[in-house]
Amino acid sequence: MTRKKRKLSRRGYLVLGLLILAALLFVLSLVLFRQDAPVGEIETTPYALDSSAQQRFAAMEGGLAVASGEGLQLFDEFGGLIVRQTATMSEPAVSAAGKFAAACDVGGTTLITADIEGGIKEHELTNAIISARLLPDGWLAVATESPGYKGMVTVYDEHFDVIYEWYSGEDYVLSADLSENHVLAVLCAGTGGSKVHLFAMNSEEERGVFVAPDLLLDLRWVSGSRLAVLSDARLLLLTDKGVQDFEYSFSGLHLYDYDVSDSGIFALALSAYRSGGNTTLITLSASGKVLGEHTVEKLTGIDLRGKQVLVRGGNQLTLFNQQLEELRTAQIDGVGVQQALLLKNGEALLVYDYSAQAITI
Repeated sequence: MTRKKRKLSRRGYLVLGLLILAALLFVLSLVLFRQDAPVGEIETTPYALDSSAQQRFAAMEGGLAVASGEGLQLFDEFGGLIVRQTATMSEPAVSAAGKFAAACDVGGTTLITADIEGGIKEHELTNAIISARLLPDGWLAVATESPGYKGMVTVYDEHFDVIYEWYSGEDYVLSADLSENHVLAVLCAGTGGSKVHLFAMNSEEERGVFVAPDLLLDLRWVSGSRLAVLSDARLLLLTDKGVQDFEYSFSGLHLYDYDVSDSGIFALALSAYRSGGNTTLITLSASGKVLGEHTVEKLTGIDLRGKQVLVRGGNQLTLFNQQLEELRTAQIDGVGVQQALLLKNGEALLVYDYSAQAITI
């Protein structure tokens, strides 16, 4: 039996037309609202973070890595959850580079590796973890305790295969970092001060060693052959054989905060008081040249990405170029903000206790 098609009445056509017009107006209003949104308005949905009070964050290529007492989460640039690995971590730490991320339990044995494409794996190490730091190609330098020694460093490739191991018999291992050319730098501390040991992956012999009488706090590779070493009083630059060729003294000021971008730019926040206040922000190039200087009355955080610096001071975010020339500012409600991370295209990610929101500066 053939059914006849029912035709719309004149009233039906009128109703249908009104519905289509309303839909078009709704879409148009959304477009116009987004174009006319005030600077600093939140434009994305909050990221759904774990409920753990201990959270550590690291921006990565195309997303965000979050380590907490409940494990590791990876989000895409729109706040969507990519992967989540549940693990109990008492002292979580996170490192991210390129599309890779790693979370570890400092003082514990849990290590989680992941990538922005959705791969994630949990590893249980034999010894307690001191630090873990990634390269953009996925190589990883992990410093751990070791029975009978004062620490060891293991280098893994992107497949988590062991490439290199070094044991310290004299001084305590504090941290380690890999250059883009896969030169390993290990920071150690002892009764006589600090040492930086350097190794190539194809030899058991030291490539070089640098000895300092003071306590060195951290080290970072800023290029294939330049190693930055920080203390509370100075910044040093070493060659890949451990020879010092630059020193920047803080002239009696204290190191309040610092960051290093993937392009090798330093940002040092120096203050007359260890608690901060009237902080002098200084940027330097990978060769040690001072690029800019700016005074911040109430600095609560800095973050570098490329050649831009994001400064959080109370209820205001300010975006600077590498010369510390002000580009843009945005007013925020600073209540509950734990960290502000600089994303691409002038966006910042405000991280709260249990959520995060992206804003346009």
